[in-house]
Amino acid sequence: MRQGLTAETWPSATTRRAHLRDVREADVPALAAMRRDDELQAQLLTVADAIDDNAMAAWIERRTSEPGGAFQVVADARSEAFLGFVQISHVHRRNRVGQGGLALASHARGQGFGHEAMALLLDHAARRLGLAKLMAEIRADNAASLRVHHAAGYRTVGLMTAHFHGRDGVHDVALLERHLGDMAS
Repeated sequence: MRQGLTAETWPSATTRRAHLRDVREADVPALAAMRRDDELQAQLLTVADAIDDNAMAAWIERRTSEPGGAFQVVADARSEAFLGFVQISHVHRRNRVGQGGLALASHARGQGFGHEAMALLLDHAARRLGLAKLMAEIRADNAASLRVHHAAGYRTVGLMTAHFHGRDGVHDVALLERHLGDMAS
């Protein structure tokens, strides 16, 4: 197993249809395909400079080893099939705030997996990491992501105009927050 791909360090969490688990070697091709998808990366506010296999391994290593953060695969609860990933990054321990993110592979979108994975991500942020709030930056034209976040209790707190310079142009970015006090226990 590659460095960064560890045994179940984040206890698996499951809803009716979605399951969160650690990255496995078998997930790497699907993660790489998502990372190499320019349209998806633009929606995630990312422009990947390098997309070769070494760059993919380094990206997975960074995501899985970030102190205080989390990076998990979203899998089908029954089949374990790869559906996407969730992450918590840029955690500020004193303020108990982090950046939450969710990305689904194209075949998994529009089926409710995003809502279930978001619920699991919020639960992990509150109960496991002890965070008080998650933030999210979402392209203002990404209606699907905004719907998932708002349905999960996020609220829009600002708009950063002409904030993301992608390969396809310049985009406004909505800033959202989700207080997690109602989930703590």
